[in-house]
Amino acid sequence: MLALIYFALAICVGDFLCRRFYRFVSVAHRCAAALLVGLLISSWFTYLAGLAFAWTARPLLWANLLFFLAVLALLTWPKWKHRMVKAAPDAAHSSETAETYVPRPNGSGIADWLVIAGYVVLVSWMMFASFNSSGGKLKISNPEYSDFGPNTALMQSFAVGHNFPTEYPHFSGDRIRYHFLFYFQAGNLEFLGLDPAWSLNLLSITTLVAMLIVVITLGEMLFNSRTVGRLGSLLFFFFGSLSYVPFLHKQASIRAAIEAVKHQGEFLPSIFPYRGETWGTWSQVTYLNQRHFASAIGILMLVLVFLVIQYRARVATRSKPLSSPDTVRPEPDPLVETPALAVSDDTTCREIFSESQTEPASVPIATEVKSQRMGTAESFRATVPDFIFSGVLLGLIPMWNSAVFIAAAAVLAVLFVLFPLRLQMLALAITAGLIALPQMLYLGTGSGRAQMPRLLHWGYMVEQPTAQNVLKYLSFTFGFKWLLIALALIFGGSLQRRFFLAALSLLAVAFSFQFTIEVLANQKFLHIWVIIANLFVAFALWRLWHFSLRGTTVPGKLVASVLFLLVIPGGIIDFFPIHNTGWSEVTYKNDPLIDWLKKNTKPRDIFLTDRFVNHPILMAGRRVLYGWPYYGWSAGYNASKHDKLYTELFEGKDPWKVYHLLKENGISYVAYDNAVRQGQFIKRPNDQLYATYFPKVFEDSRYNGLVIYKVPETSPPKLSALPEGVTNMFEGGKGSGKGEFDSPLGMCIDGSGNILVADTGNGRIEKFSPTGSFLSVIASKGSGHGQLAEPNGIALDRSGNIYVAEVGSNHRVQKLAPDGTFIAEWKGPDAGFYGPRRIAIGPDDSVYVVDQGRARIVKLSPDGRVLTLWGSKGNGDGQFDDHTSVAVDATTNKVYVADPRNKRIQVFDSNGRFLTKWVIPEWGQPAGFEDLIVDSKTGRLYASSARMDAVLVFDLNGNRIGTLTPKPPDRFGGPSALALFNRKLYVLNMYGNSVSALDL
Repeated sequence: MLALIYFALAICVGDFLCRRFYRFVSVAHRCAAALLVGLLISSWFTYLAGLAFAWTARPLLWANLLFFLAVLALLTWPKWKHRMVKAAPDAAHSSETAETYVPRPNGSGIADWLVIAGYVVLVSWMMFASFNSSGGKLKISNPEYSDFGPNTALMQSFAVGHNFPTEYPHFSGDRIRYHFLFYFQAGNLEFLGLDPAWSLNLLSITTLVAMLIVVITLGEMLFNSRTVGRLGSLLFFFFGSLSYVPFLHKQASIRAAIEAVKHQGEFLPSIFPYRGETWGTWSQVTYLNQRHFASAIGILMLVLVFLVIQYRARVATRSKPLSSPDTVRPEPDPLVETPALAVSDDTTCREIFSESQTEPASVPIATEVKSQRMGTAESFRATVPDFIFSGVLLGLIPMWNSAVFIAAAAVLAVLFVLFPLRLQMLALAITAGLIALPQMLYLGTGSGRAQMPRLLHWGYMVEQPTAQNVLKYLSFTFGFKWLLIALALIFGGSLQRRFFLAALSLLAVAFSFQFTIEVLANQKFLHIWVIIANLFVAFALWRLWHFSLRGTTVPGKLVASVLFLLVIPGGIIDFFPIHNTGWSEVTYKNDPLIDWLKKNTKPRDIFLTDRFVNHPILMAGRRVLYGWPYYGWSAGYNASKHDKLYTELFEGKDPWKVYHLLKENGISYVAYDNAVRQGQFIKRPNDQLYATYFPKVFEDSRYNGLVIYKVPETSPPKLSALPEGVTNMFEGGKGSGKGEFDSPLGMCIDGSGNILVADTGNGRIEKFSPTGSFLSVIASKGSGHGQLAEPNGIALDRSGNIYVAEVGSNHRVQKLAPDGTFIAEWKGPDAGFYGPRRIAIGPDDSVYVVDQGRARIVKLSPDGRVLTLWGSKGNGDGQFDDHTSVAVDATTNKVYVADPRNKRIQVFDSNGRFLTKWVIPEWGQPAGFEDLIVDSKTGRLYASSARMDAVLVFDLNGNRIGTLTPKPPDRFGGPSALALFNRKLYVLNMYGNSVSALDL
């Protein structure tokens, strides 16, 4: 309830200010202006108040309390002022009424409100279809998921955190470099009682609809037609790209095209290979992802409406004698029969919405008074406050959306040259610049900022940006709208043509400059341009519709209809992905980890974590040192510097150095999970260091093996350095260097205790001593004899020969000498091997191969002859479903086959006759590559389980004896291959890229 009261009061503040400086075309225009301006001003006030109360535990509590008091004082001040100066209220009423509304062209007020109501419904569906909540989880549609990473983190940092002074939650330790104020307000509304989805969607829906209302108003004032305004705003949903042409051309029939459109799950890509062209850049996804964009555009459009009104008034002044006694009146609206509305200084927000259900189109405007004021020597002093107010609005935009401020500067610079009132425009520019400059400097400078590219950058995203290529790009991107724009310029007058030239500056900015490290961000200038261009497209359609040729308008209507139908198909198709896309769920409350974080950590604490888009730590309002790298990079942070720091903190072996790096960067907690241990970025995880020297404060395997360590205030006792750069299989690490692995899957041990590891991703075999030291590399990556593609299984016979099962492009078994010299290659029986995963050697040197793709076991002689084969796809006895391993008991010659999808181990004799099966409920997950090994001397069978991160122990009758895991703080990292030697069990960690050893 408090959130809705705040929202309503913000609108009242906006109306209070706007009606002192602006004249309105309609009630809808007035409401839209009140909402856009009110939210901008209120957000700034609340944020600055929160910043002033940053020293308190809950800055937003005091900031909102101050806001409510300030608004109460502001809205009641006119009544107190009238009482103090004893002014005549009626006189004030009369003066304000004469200046509130401007004349309107003929048209239906009901039609205007029906269009606006339609926008409310459509935009509400779009916003909630892409971002919603249920049961403590945020439901984010897949196309929006990545963009909502920083946005939701920002919201939560204010709503449940303490982000004063403000930092980027994904890149802590430096000031924020991202325009954040819109998401601050969303977080504030959440703080006041709304859930995250409703707070963000309320802002998104109302501001986008308000922007469309202002676009309607701009079109109406620019072209003197309500229809043009409505149609121009409707074209907002239809970007006009020709992307639909290749899409429809690929369909075999009309029925196939309709079905393809109905099931379309992706936004239409363009024909260009440039970055972003497959992301739906030229669709409504931009406004679904970047919710702050529409409101900033709305402010710009509001200022443009103000300027058009001023320019038209200037023209009216020049064309009409000042002594004329006539009063300019708008065309009467048949829907309005109410008398003129009086609006005074003490008009409240409630009174705005209790006015007539339709706008006061028939209110008489005392234009003579205005004209006389404009024509006197005091015209500058009389009008400059309105321009200064517009400058204030534009000056407050950079922290809301800095790209829109740059766009406004470009458009207004051309308007300054092409239109009169230059002194007033200069006042506007100076005001905007003085307010915006500190913000732009704050966002764009500082020691932590990455080096920016050159400001001048020709071509936008176009590779080889010749004039022809740029023209081709623009022609395809805006399609048939260009033809209609050309017609509009022919039909239009001087005002429209000069205004279009000003808007055209946005294309020049987009294709000539690079303001951020991510040049794709210039798409915003093209989006703003097309909103204005849509009004010219609508004007051309309207003129064609009414164009009379030899006394009939039928040809014009036909041409207008065809061109309209050629513009809208892409927009229609792009609505379907909004409906058809899937969801990603992100928990934000009622979660054990988030509850623990809120209860046991401080809102200003910084965490060292996995670089994840929507980490639960961010949902708890806390910040991370280095989140998803793209966010920091695209915002202009020095991401490469943090890459190095991040690596040192998660790979460093010197605890003294690691501890001091943590303290220097203000890190309070370290969150270690499997994404760090098994990810692509960290090659040699140092979780043992943290487990040894830092107190563990949280652990829960449900969060991907998450362990949280607290960084103590003082140095831990016995803090000593560990040797750096040790190359051994127990440390391992992801990479292609000596002793490093890339998802290894096979392992065996020779008679001397040396360990051979099939380094699958690197296409090689690495050899280590019994102590784990690196010895040599056997084979190289390739498809030739003695070369390896993706070695999976590896085994040794009694002579030390190496047998390697390969997948990838080779699908073969190779026999190599102990030194790696090629001996033989076996492609398999019948159709050949398809995915030979593992290999085992029997007591008679027979070779058993897991031919996974053919769902069979193939038994070969030492010279490669096929002795027997068995198995088929299924879950019956003797059938397999992606079986992963084979092991042979050297004493009984029984064959054990791991069949994890079917949750069992099957037992056969050496000829493939089914004997029995053991059920293993813990199995069942694919891609675990579970392995088996038999210890005939002790009568044990060991089975790895990647799902459990453990090794299961059975007797040879199938009875479960126990489970093996390393002693803490050690842990497995996706155990796959197993090997035995001298009462030690060696476990290969395919995710951890290392080897573990357990004493039996």
